[in-house]
Amino acid sequence: MRNRSLAAAMAVLCLTLLAAPAQAGTAIDPKADALLRAMASHLQSLAAFSVTEKSLVDRVFPNGQKVAFAHATAIKVARPDKLRAEAAGDNVAGTWVQNGPVFQVYDAKSKTYVSLDVPPRLEAALDAALARLRLVGPMVDFLAADPYKSMMEGVLEAAYIGPSEVGGRPCHHLALRQLTRDFELWIDAGKAPWPLRLAATDKTLHGDPRTLVEYADWKAAPGFPAKTFAFTPPAEAVRAKVVTPPAAAGTPKP
Repeated sequence: MRNRSLAAAMAVLCLTLLAAPAQAGTAIDPKADALLRAMASHLQSLAAFSVTEKSLVDRVFPNGQKVAFAHATAIKVARPDKLRAEAAGDNVAGTWVQNGPVFQVYDAKSKTYVSLDVPPRLEAALDAALARLRLVGPMVDFLAADPYKSMMEGVLEAAYIGPSEVGGRPCHHLALRQLTRDFELWIDAGKAPWPLRLAATDKTLHGDPRTLVEYADWKAAPGFPAKTFAFTPPAEAVRAKVVTPPAAAGTPKP
C-alpha cells in the first residue's frame, strides 16, 4: 500500500487504503489474502461508483497529546479518468475534481484553488497531483488499475483477525503491516465485499498518529452526468501558484 504525504490548505480525501499487521512470525494469511483479492476485484469491476466517508485524523502536538480532527467526504468516481470529492470538517472545506487531464482543488476556507495538468488515468493523475500539492489522499489504492497490487505494495504481513461488525453490518476484520505503517481493514461479509472501515497508524511520525475512516452508502453506477465532473471556481477565488517540491520534480511516475 502506498502512502503519499502532502500538505496544503485541504488535506484529506480519505479515498485510499490498506496494508497490514498479523501475528508474529506469519506472512500473508491465505484467508486474509483471499478477502483482499475479492474486495479488489469487486472495486476493479466498477465502471462508476459513489461513496461517503467519515474520518478521524490524529494530529500529534509537540507535547505528545493527540487531537482528532473529523471530516466527511462525498465521492463520485467514473473510470478511467473522472473523480469528484466534496470534503468538509474541522479543518477542511473544499472540492477535488479530476476531469480527464485536468485536476483542480478548491479550498473554501482560503478561497484559493489550483489547476494542474495531469496524466488522464485516475491512478497516475492522483499520484501526480498529490505529489505536487503535498496532500494526503487516502483512497488511491481503491482507484488503481490493479487495486490488489496497489494495496499489497510494501505489505509484510496480513492476518485475518475474525468476524466483526460495522454500523450493524457483519464484516471481516483484517490486520496488515508494513515496515513503517500498520493498517486494519473491515470488509463487508455480505453479497458485495465493500470496504467498510479503515484504520491506519503511521509509525514514522511523532506519537504514531492514527487515521480512522468509515465508508457508507457504496453505490455502483452506470455513470454520472458530465456536469458532475465540471468545476468552475467561484468568482472571488484566487488561483494559487504550485511550486513543485524538489523530490517530485520531473515526470510523474505512472
